[in-house]
Amino acid sequence: MHLFTSLQAMPDQFEQLLAQVPTEYLNWEPANWDGIPSERFSAQGHLCHLVDIEVLGYRVRFQRTLEEDLPELASLDGYQLALDNDYRRQDPATQLARFRAARAETLAWLKAQPPSAWGRRARYGNYGELTLDGLVRLLVSHDHQHLAGMQWLLMRLNADLRLALPLA
Repeated sequence: MHLFTSLQAMPDQFEQLLAQVPTEYLNWEPANWDGIPSERFSAQGHLCHLVDIEVLGYRVRFQRTLEEDLPELASLDGYQLALDNDYRRQDPATQLARFRAARAETLAWLKAQPPSAWGRRARYGNYGELTLDGLVRLLVSHDHQHLAGMQWLLMRLNADLRLALPLA
C-alpha cells in the first residue's frame, strides 16, 4: 500500500534533510517566515514536533477512531508543545531515534488493522467527518508539509546566512 510506503520512508527522508543543517544551526530561526509551507520551526523543532504529533496526536486519533463511535478528535497546539517540551534543549539523535521507533510502532499497528477498521469514522476539526483511512492520509500530508518546511528552512539558511549548503 502506497500510504504505508510513504509513512515508512519519512524518517529517512527527514534525516537526509536534517543532516544538511550544520549542528550550530539546528535551532536557528529566520527573521522572516514568509512563505513557509509548514509550521514555523527550526530544524530541531521540526524533528521534535514530528515525534510529539506522532505519539500525542495521530496515534491517539487512530486509537479513538477505532474504539469510539464518531469521536470528536482534538487538534494539538504545536507551538505550545514546543514550549512545554523545550524543543531547543532536546538531543537531536535521541529525538530522531524516538521518531523512528514511534513511526515503526504506528506502522505495525496500522498494518495489523482488519479491513473493516479503515472505514471507521471520526470528526476532526475543520476536516469534518472522515475515516481512519482519511486520518492516515492526513498524517502523510503532515509529513510532506514538514519535508517542505525543511527544504524551505535550508533555502533560508543559504539565503540569509550565505552558507551555500550543498544540494543533496
